[in-house]
Amino acid sequence: MQREFTCPASFEESINRALATYKLSLKDSKALAKCVLALSDFFIAKPDSPTPWNESWAQVAYLCYYLPLNSTRLTGLIEEADKRGFFNGLSHVIDFGAGLATASMTLNEKHKFSYQLIERAAEPQNLIEKHFPQFPPQEWLRTFSGARLKDGAKTLALFSYSLTELTDLPDWAYQCEALMLVEPSTQQDGRKLLQLRQKLLEKGYHVWAPCTHEQTCPLLTQSKTDWCHDRVHFKAPSWFTALEAELPMKNRTLTMSYVLMRKTKPEAIKAARVVGDRLKEKGKDRQMICRGPEREFLAWLHKTKIEQDIPRGVLVDIPDDIQKVSNELRVGRDIVVL
Repeated sequence: MQREFTCPASFEESINRALATYKLSLKDSKALAKCVLALSDFFIAKPDSPTPWNESWAQVAYLCYYLPLNSTRLTGLIEEADKRGFFNGLSHVIDFGAGLATASMTLNEKHKFSYQLIERAAEPQNLIEKHFPQFPPQEWLRTFSGARLKDGAKTLALFSYSLTELTDLPDWAYQCEALMLVEPSTQQDGRKLLQLRQKLLEKGYHVWAPCTHEQTCPLLTQSKTDWCHDRVHFKAPSWFTALEAELPMKNRTLTMSYVLMRKTKPEAIKAARVVGDRLKEKGKDRQMICRGPEREFLAWLHKTKIEQDIPRGVLVDIPDDIQKVSNELRVGRDIVVL
């Protein structure tokens, strides 16, 4: 039942082609790992500094490590979005803080939109245009203003790991029909995203995913520490596992916080979303779900001998006749995963 993903197969050839310009290939695990560690150390030492795109070791690290990981996360997100018809009627994407265009290139594997990529540094554009022919030439911009917005009713504003430095979305984003907001699965970024979700609801946007409701978020209103994040399993190619063997960081699973919103209202979903991992307690196991403004848990009493492994992030059908005790929904038969 694992939700397992990998980055698009077409990326591997392009990454190898790009690495050749540094006299490297995906087989050079140790040399690649040194670049990854150098960039990791940079971010630890200077967390508020912009990515040093002018450094070759930073470019190599993004190509061989961060691009595959982030693309895999987004592949899982895009699959969920497709299930709900989120991209229907859209034709244009504005990718803010695009970096190496990971989000747009991953989305382009399934949706041949036109893309405007906003990125201050010139190096990512050069890398993509030279080595990723599967992503046709798009419009790259160093800055963006509402005057450049072509057709807001058919536009998706995409923010992938680019909201951290902002206190709010740019004004032009509120003119767009759809918003795709993806952030690191940290407490700070996750809770900030939940607060933004509430603001967008108040401005007339509707939640398409991951939530199945538009009421207040219980993780935000009923806790000072919880935050919402999703998890997918990473089906790593052999060259990546060899690279990872040279690193202290391991990535069997990948997490992210995200929200997809549109001005158009989605079809109602009569389901709950699993937002926690199964926790073993004395006499029972519990797993948090979300279907409204209250914190609720599926509860398996050990005496029932019902065993069920439900991945975080999936939708489940809650029987109407399920017994509710306080904030627990006592499971009497297997829960149906949708």
